[in-house]
Amino acid sequence: MASIISNLSTTQIAQLSTTTLAHLTSADWAAFSSDQIQALTTSQVGSLSSAAFSFISSSQFAAFEVADLAVINSGALRSLSSSQLGALASDQVAAFTSTQLPQLTTGQIAGMGSDTLNALTSTQIPSLTSGQVAAIGTAQVGTMTTEDIVALGTSGIRSLTSSQLNALSSDGLIAITTDQAAALKSTQLAGLSTAQIATLATDDLVAIGTAGIKALGSAQIHALSTDEIVALSTAQANALSSAQVAGLGTAQLANLETDDLRALNSAALRALSSSQLGALSSDQIGALTTAQVAQLSTAQIAGLASDTLNALTSSQIPSLTSAQVAAIGTAQVATMTTEDVVALGTAGLKAMGSAQIHALTTGDIV
Repeated sequence: MASIISNLSTTQIAQLSTTTLAHLTSADWAAFSSDQIQALTTSQVGSLSSAAFSFISSSQFAAFEVADLAVINSGALRSLSSSQLGALASDQVAAFTSTQLPQLTTGQIAGMGSDTLNALTSTQIPSLTSGQVAAIGTAQVGTMTTEDIVALGTSGIRSLTSSQLNALSSDGLIAITTDQAAALKSTQLAGLSTAQIATLATDDLVAIGTAGIKALGSAQIHALSTDEIVALSTAQANALSSAQVAGLGTAQLANLETDDLRALNSAALRALSSSQLGALSSDQIGALTTAQVAQLSTAQIAGLASDTLNALTSSQIPSLTSAQVAAIGTAQVATMTTEDVVALGTAGLKAMGSAQIHALTTGDIV
């Protein structure tokens, strides 16, 4: 039969019945030329079984017409080898329908080369199942176009593993929509590198919400850019843990919005070091609520530079506890303004030690 096949014209090939095609052996299929493969009609190709495709070589498979590829049945489609799929041109890969693509096995998806995967169009990508998306190799993910990443949608993004997300290029990460960012799981966010965190769009950072912020490690928080720090919502600032706040750099704290600073919870506030508090501007210090001022530890108060202490307003000073007042250093006391000394009130003055009283200037006493 193989010798007969090789002598058939393309017209005769197109006239072969589906029954005849079903009985062809591997030797018979090996005899098909590229022109004869192209001569097969869509009805003929649609009838081919997985066994038939197992006899077809990669070079022969590459000869199939675009229209013919779109009619391959699911059983046959799932039998295709990586070499067969890899032999297809981009326009051929783009011919697979949204009904066919979900039929591919995870093994077939994992075996696709980057060129084959990237040949999928933005209209085909959404048809991939969660299992298929999770099967995409990290090397393949790293070459995905921004359009394809957006085309994954929220369910596709959630299907990516931490390793896959970590493999995204900077452009790929920036391309993620706010809806996709909001859909990211805590485990996915925790797996992002510090470099990726630093390139995350500000809108996307806000979109991950409080749960997303809580999922970030101290090193990731430390990697946030100035724009990202400014973009944090008050709810996200309030969600920061003491460990995360302790990881913030002085430059980051200096750029924290006053509303966000006021939103810091007491544990986070008490985690600030002297250098961190010293990085705050007078406006930021003055923005602290009286409840926050009262939450500062005596060690933090003792470590405040004179300029930082003097940035406390006359409405904040009365909120200092007796222990906090007693912790103020004599050098700090000596620089206190008359208004601040008056603001301490009788309770505050009573809390001062003799050394602190001695450090008061004549103007303060008068």
